[in-house]
Amino acid sequence: MDMNNCCGDSGKDEGDMAGKMEGMPKMMGGGFNPKDMCKQMTESITTTARMAGFATPEVQVIFEDWVLEVEKEIMQFITLDVDITPAKIADHLKISEDSVLYFISKLIRDKKIVVTGLALK
Repeated sequence: MDMNNCCGDSGKDEGDMAGKMEGMPKMMGGGFNPKDMCKQMTESITTTARMAGFATPEVQVIFEDWVLEVEKEIMQFITLDVDITPAKIADHLKISEDSVLYFISKLIRDKKIVVTGLALK
């Protein structure tokens, strides 16, 4: 896979997705580069897949057990705070907000929690 062309770069044509994404830095106040984001995501997936290939069955089971424990802790913590945020959960569990968002997304997909509100930052 070509890391520099992973988002289907087809020039500056504003009619295609890549063209629309290239205009996002202006809308987002600068600092956002969709090609960089795509490259980072692709590299992350590649690294994860490579590491998963080395995991023994015991390591996979231990990881799955850890994931279930973290999910339980998140669900318990959610019940204690009606104004919960990913940042509060991350601080409580001593993990990154990105990790918390991963777990929250998984819990939503697994129908263990529901989103009842959204807010603009």
